[in-house]
Amino acid sequence: MSENSKKYILITAALIVIGVALYFFYWMRTPQYTFTQINQAVQQHDLSKFEKHVDLDSLYAHAYDDVVYYAFGDPKQANPFLLGIVQSLKSVVVPIMTAQTQHYVETGSVDGNAPVSGTDSGATPAQEPKSEGQQLAEQLRDKTGFGNMRYEGVESTEQVGKTADVAVKLYDKQLDHRFILKVKMFELDDGSWRLTEITNLKELLKEREEATAARLKELNSKVQTELDASVQAKPGTIAVDSSGGWFPSYTLQSTFSVQNVSGKTISGLQGFVEIFDNEGMLLQRSPFKEYLSLAPQAGVTLSKTFSLNQFKPETVRLLRSDTAALKWQVVISNVTFSDGGSLQLLTQLPKI
Repeated sequence: MSENSKKYILITAALIVIGVALYFFYWMRTPQYTFTQINQAVQQHDLSKFEKHVDLDSLYAHAYDDVVYYAFGDPKQANPFLLGIVQSLKSVVVPIMTAQTQHYVETGSVDGNAPVSGTDSGATPAQEPKSEGQQLAEQLRDKTGFGNMRYEGVESTEQVGKTADVAVKLYDKQLDHRFILKVKMFELDDGSWRLTEITNLKELLKEREEATAARLKELNSKVQTELDASVQAKPGTIAVDSSGGWFPSYTLQSTFSVQNVSGKTISGLQGFVEIFDNEGMLLQRSPFKEYLSLAPQAGVTLSKTFSLNQFKPETVRLLRSDTAALKWQVVISNVTFSDGGSLQLLTQLPKI
């Protein structure tokens, strides 16, 4: 081999090494690479690395506002007293969500009773009643599918200066559905990036709610056909009642009829009264249970009173709505027959 050929090979090899080094230097300073670091931190239970690249306080502060807006609609149109109650819980809910996420990263376990950072882990036994803040934190976690999502890479990145809008691909194994999560990131002094906000959470919540309903319908299709051939429920009237005063309590009054269209006597019924707004958003799902003896082809009218939790954003939206304009339905989820047989729908997705 000539000296010129050797020099050419050495120069080419050097250029390749330099090119690869420059590529990795560039790659390690991109938002895309930061997401591989976040995913790696979760897999390795490295909380320090995770918190370097995810600002949990900012993330959940924005998320809480988006969930409240999604559930209320425009806050300017909401009852200011009730809206104030829900917004006042933000300072409680955000630390709870932060602590639960830290616990998940460190252990890989979704534990709704994870203690808030800085508190005694034994101070809140699991059997104690959950506070309004804990309930709202769990609702936020369930609505977003926390713990069920699998990272599948970055779809696109739009960078302007030290900020970037990133679209991330996620797969929800429980729903068997893929989502696009859009987030905002800021560049750190060392060239890496930090996630601070989800920018399409309201749209993601609606998509996940629809996907959940579709998945449950799919899983329940066979039993639903059998239930429809056994019992029929027809809505009657609904009304919201208030106790009045500075701190009122609210109840939902509902009447509906049930018809046994099967050839067997029904000894028990379980189901839900579901109320929706004009956009199809579920505002209230109130469970009921009735023990009775309903002969074949016989019918009965039932009257039910349900307590309403005014700390739930969806309930606040219900309370400020005109009940006459709302859509509602009665869902029979479980029928027990006098011969010992039964039919039962899934009311929540199976754990995976």
